[in-house]
Amino acid sequence: MLKNRYDELLIGLNLSSLIRSLVSCRRRNSVLLIDDPRFRVQPFSSLFLSELELRAILRNGDSFDIPELCDIRNFRTPAEIRLNFGPKRLILGKGPLSNLREVLRKFPQLMSGPDLKEVLSASDSDFDPQFLSELQRYEESLFDASRKGKGLRFELQGPSWLKNFFKNFQDFLNQDYTQSKDLLGKSFLHLLGVVCEEKLKVRLEPQDIPFYFFRLLSPVYRLQDLFITTQLKRRLNLSGGDFKSSPVQYWQLDNHRFENLLLASFEGVISAKRVLFFSHVPQDVPFSIEGPFDIYREIDILPQRRAVSPYPASTLSFMTTLDDLGSAHPYRSLLEHDEGPQGYNWPYPELPGSKPEFYRRECEKSYERDALTQPFIMREPVFQEGVGVCLDMRKSPDMRKSPAQVLGRLPLEIETQKNPVQGFEYWGPFRYRSLGFLALCYGVEGN
Repeated sequence: MLKNRYDELLIGLNLSSLIRSLVSCRRRNSVLLIDDPRFRVQPFSSLFLSELELRAILRNGDSFDIPELCDIRNFRTPAEIRLNFGPKRLILGKGPLSNLREVLRKFPQLMSGPDLKEVLSASDSDFDPQFLSELQRYEESLFDASRKGKGLRFELQGPSWLKNFFKNFQDFLNQDYTQSKDLLGKSFLHLLGVVCEEKLKVRLEPQDIPFYFFRLLSPVYRLQDLFITTQLKRRLNLSGGDFKSSPVQYWQLDNHRFENLLLASFEGVISAKRVLFFSHVPQDVPFSIEGPFDIYREIDILPQRRAVSPYPASTLSFMTTLDDLGSAHPYRSLLEHDEGPQGYNWPYPELPGSKPEFYRRECEKSYERDALTQPFIMREPVFQEGVGVCLDMRKSPDMRKSPAQVLGRLPLEIETQKNPVQGFEYWGPFRYRSLGFLALCYGVEGN
């Protein structure tokens, strides 16, 4: 039986909201987590994890006594991420040295002759533990900086050839087109930004480069979201929290302040001190997420639609061309299982009056073209409006002179009639300026 009032209502079922609910229960707050199908989305960055995110989740489990998070490595499977831009196809996901050699095969300009000989002579057994140790040092420093509310300048340690690669990697992503006359580095950053943060960027600040560097070379894992979600829901119940799977039928707002809500399951009126949204805000609700950035929504062509699966798709591909970089349709993504493609996501700009149906034929043509050039077998398309969103930050270069806070907030608000809704808080994937899901792991315990 649900209560009539809670300290926190959390809207949207995903890993972030489950962790937050358990953290709130540990603080003796009354909590209700609502699984409204309109908010059911998990960003790829929270499903395809690197060692950075795994270590942050493990810390959450240890700090708040959540056994399932302490065992997060039991809920992962090896995965693969493919970045396709123009004639290049980068396949990532194995060990650090394997990933490094793959990057160098596709971008030999990132390392000179003498350094390249060092890479070719290195062994996985020697390099991989050293790299993961350095990744751990970076993650611990980053977490410490996030707790102190300050920025972080990280100095990479290790062999000189690795430091040279790091510097070349940074210069390559941030190179000025007016000098290089080459868009290959920008296309690389274009897809890395979507993979790591679901954000479109044209430049990285120095403090963000290590995050992209370690994500690039780290092993990749696919989270078995069905199993971990089931276990965490059970833990929430044992911890005194409540969970309800039901659409929100009615939102009661008074003078731009949240009063209460009514579930479609007729549980009665429910009020709370705070309402936290752990998802992209959908279009069919009486409020919206507003900010200075353009938003891209997605159309999905899904041969097989499952919210979660015991054996999830483990290959994620992103595709673009040099001509797509400044266009209205900047990339496509493909989710694949051993049995074939599971989803083809195609973004379109959110404009006044735009509808996903307007782009259906264009999306299907793109699907057909990619099936000819990418290693997958096209299935009969099943058109569906997607719930995924990408944030366009290409027009907002950051001109800071000093490192920003690790958990720097983006200026995004939940509004109705151009006014912020008091009591509503956005805790979705764009809550923080950088670091993607890793930042959510750090900030999920915040007040």
